Amino acid sequence: MWDGLCGGGSVSSGKYDTPASAARYAHDYIVDSPLVGNVLEHAGEYDAKTDPEETTSLAAHVINAMTIGVNTFVYNAVDGGRNIMDLEEDLSVLAAALVLHDTNKYVREAYGVEMDGNTSEAFDAYFENGDDFGVEAFLGDGYRDDLHYLVQRTEVNEDSRETRGTGTETEFASLARYCRIGDQVASVILRDGIERGFVELQKKLDDGEVHLLELSQVEQPILNDELLGATKEVISGEDDGEEYGVVVGSTSDRVLYLGDDVDRGVLRERVGSHLSQQLVETDRYSFSCKLNWNSFDYDILAEFALDPEKKEEIIATTFRDLLADGTAGVEGFEHIPEEFNPYFPVLAKSIYIDGQSEFDDEDVQSAYDEIYEEQGPQKAKIHFVAYLLRNFEEHREFLKEFREDVRPHLHDDLEPESDAIGSVVDRFFDATASASLGSKGEMCFLCGAAAETNYQKGLSAVYRTQEFSRRVRPHAKYKKICEVCNLEYALLADLCERSDVNLNANVGVAYYYFDEFLGDIRLRGGRVGLQQGETIDLSDTEVDKSLLRPQYYVQPFNFGGHPAMGEKNHRMVVVRQLLQAAQDAGMKVVLGRPFTRFENADEVFVDEDAIRQQELLGLDAVDRFGPLPSFIERGDDHEQSHLRRALSLCKIISMVGQNAGMRNPYLQLDRDTFHHLADFAVQNHEHATRLSELESYLETYHTKQLMDMKTVAERGVDLFGEQYDSKYKKTKIFREAIDAFLSAKNQQMSDADLLEHVAAQVYDAADREDYAGYVTVEEAEAFVDALHTYLVENDLASLKKLSDWENALVNSYLYAYEQVLYEDDDAESSDN
Repeated sequence: MWDGLCGGGSVSSGKYDTPASAARYAHDYIVDSPLVGNVLEHAGEYDAKTDPEETTSLAAHVINAMTIGVNTFVYNAVDGGRNIMDLEEDLSVLAAALVLHDTNKYVREAYGVEMDGNTSEAFDAYFENGDDFGVEAFLGDGYRDDLHYLVQRTEVNEDSRETRGTGTETEFASLARYCRIGDQVASVILRDGIERGFVELQKKLDDGEVHLLELSQVEQPILNDELLGATKEVISGEDDGEEYGVVVGSTSDRVLYLGDDVDRGVLRERVGSHLSQQLVETDRYSFSCKLNWNSFDYDILAEFALDPEKKEEIIATTFRDLLADGTAGVEGFEHIPEEFNPYFPVLAKSIYIDGQSEFDDEDVQSAYDEIYEEQGPQKAKIHFVAYLLRNFEEHREFLKEFREDVRPHLHDDLEPESDAIGSVVDRFFDATASASLGSKGEMCFLCGAAAETNYQKGLSAVYRTQEFSRRVRPHAKYKKICEVCNLEYALLADLCERSDVNLNANVGVAYYYFDEFLGDIRLRGGRVGLQQGETIDLSDTEVDKSLLRPQYYVQPFNFGGHPAMGEKNHRMVVVRQLLQAAQDAGMKVVLGRPFTRFENADEVFVDEDAIRQQELLGLDAVDRFGPLPSFIERGDDHEQSHLRRALSLCKIISMVGQNAGMRNPYLQLDRDTFHHLADFAVQNHEHATRLSELESYLETYHTKQLMDMKTVAERGVDLFGEQYDSKYKKTKIFREAIDAFLSAKNQQMSDADLLEHVAAQVYDAADREDYAGYVTVEEAEAFVDALHTYLVENDLASLKKLSDWENALVNSYLYAYEQVLYEDDDAESSDN
């Protein structure tokens, strides 16, 4: 039963009488419901496609399809004169149908139910297992047949004869067109890119209504993200200007929208104004000058256009914070009157920038000279400002006249020669322009653009002021930074401060994103906190799920400096947490350095600055969210690379490391192989064979090696009996065999002589031990044959490799031997 989107409340339809405003209304409703959040929570860890070049989460694909379908429906309806208020039920049914359009894939992944297409059985399996997406809570009861009808008509090649041939119809049949548009366009974009999606959408709508805006992705990732968001908001009229249409979705350098053609020059101007308002006139970012007790610099304040009074407010706030804390012998001020704020900026200009030391007022001059004599030339600056603050009433008239004289010159300083925001907007909209590089001595050390400003950020900086750079002359003191990178630095510094990330440390940046293409829906609610673990606390860092702003989410991190572990191990711990957050949110991750251009990757996870330990364990890149489905053929040498495997491996390392009290457990495992894992676990965990996580991992990802070693262990039990007392007895016969192999290899015996020699040595060793029971030659030969086959198949039969791997092989055998013993015990218990 339909109750309506507004829950019985009244909303003025005139407020939503344009396509873009109606789309905002539809988005708000969908996001306010738990529907999208449920999709992210339950389908985020599964893959949408099987092709490795189409890697995205099932949740991301479902949301993109829903967004494209809903936005296209709203645009066509409202542009055609329909009232969005009259279409609430249709809108909700369409959103629910597109959420369910891959029901067969979801039930296969979530419940292990294999279904060939979106059959009634697939739908039944989904709803019988609890309706994870909350579709009926969102839509109400009585719509299941309608949804099934639409879902079966979503894909052109969907086998839907069971409904099409039965006469089952629905009053929502017209929505099938938008279901197909949503899924097909989303799939084409995923497979072939946004340009092909643009062509596909043109086939389904009026050519003149579909537009692809081409832009130039800038090197600065935070600014590029902000530019893209501002552009989409301007197209939608959210800057209080004329709207051009409904945004369908975007990539880092393209915007696909429905509506009217846009004048590029007008759009550029509006985006510049809107971006400036968003960056500097809201509380989303906080800009500051550079100030300490002996130096002051306008820094970023001199490089973008902003009302000088607002810049003065920023300077005053910075001084207030410094003086409230106390510095350089100046005691902290408990109270600083607001009336003094206008004087901080002019004092900064005159005393710090201009170095003024002579004043017209005799009393002020006398006070300055005394302070200079007592404190010296450096400390005199902040002590003089503190003196004027303490004696504000006495020198009020002097300060008033002083401000009138200095302020015009201050405003001249704060007027940028070239506006950073204007410069980056120009770069963003010049899609065909090639970047101009400065000479080596006048080149931005971050992006290579022409630059005049010295990079002076002090010690607490992502890159230190005098840190090496190939773009600095051999004897030059400072690197150069362009106004755009300086603005990017200010944004990153503020983001780091909000995330409690120390700039004076090794800073990395994780770029979280759902996919290269992002359907335009405003998902404002919810944060995904990173998982906690292994003594590291990242509770203040969060991954934003916003799908309108940003295109990708920039999350800074510190690597190293953790008191409980080394820098490399700490990096691996953080990587594990990033992987966990990606799985929880259904997002892909690229891990890189600050100020590096964001590049979409085919893989779910890529570390562009991976350390050697990550590469050895396969944690430098992860291909998929989960394993390939069982119906996909794969070769015997297929190496599975997906988040579930990576996180399982990390969990095993953590469990074993914690049990052994290791400080740096991630550095103790050399490779992700059966021998390395078994050896690592047996050496460091007294109950290694009882670790269900390890057993499951080895059975899933190292199946052949585990089963072959268990065959060797079974032959060992046949020969030497079941030994429960000690590791020595369990592995005695195996060690004797390895020693005999090494001896024979040293003597360069032929294969036939080698096997005969080893079998004889093994038989004699077993026959000497009373606890081994009755021993036969055939059992010894069978054991040696199984072991020799194992060594040859795993390329361990040479003298050097056998010598190098001796201890690891013994521990691998012990693991397999105990598995065989406990399996036999469990079988006997179940029989009894």
